[in-house]
Amino acid sequence: MKESLVSIIIPAYNEENFLEETLKSVYSQTYENWECLIIDDGSKDKTAEISKSWCSKYTRFQYIYKENGGVSSARNLGIEKCKGEFICFVDADDWIEENYIVAP
Repeated sequence: MKESLVSIIIPAYNEENFLEETLKSVYSQTYENWECLIIDDGSKDKTAEISKSWCSKYTRFQYIYKENGGVSSARNLGIEKCKGEFICFVDADDWIEENYIVAP
C-alpha cells in the first residue's frame, strides 16, 4: 500500500536567517512521501536564493513567489498548489523533529 502524500507548506517573508535550518528539518523527515512548497511572500532578502538552491538539489521542494499579501494569503496559495492528501504548515523560522510526520 502506497503512503499518502503529505504537503508541507512554508510561508516565508524575509527569512534568510532561519530558512536553511527549517528546510534541513523538513528534509530529515523519516516519513518519505512528502512535498514541500516554499511560498515566498514578496521577500526582499535572500529567501528566494536559499529556496531555489534547495529546489535545484531536491525535487520534493518547490518554490513559489507571490507579491506580499501576508501569511494567510501565502498559506492559501500553498493550499491551491499542493498535491498532498494531507497538509501541514511550518513557519519559516521554525524546525520540526524528524518524526514530525507519521503515517496517516
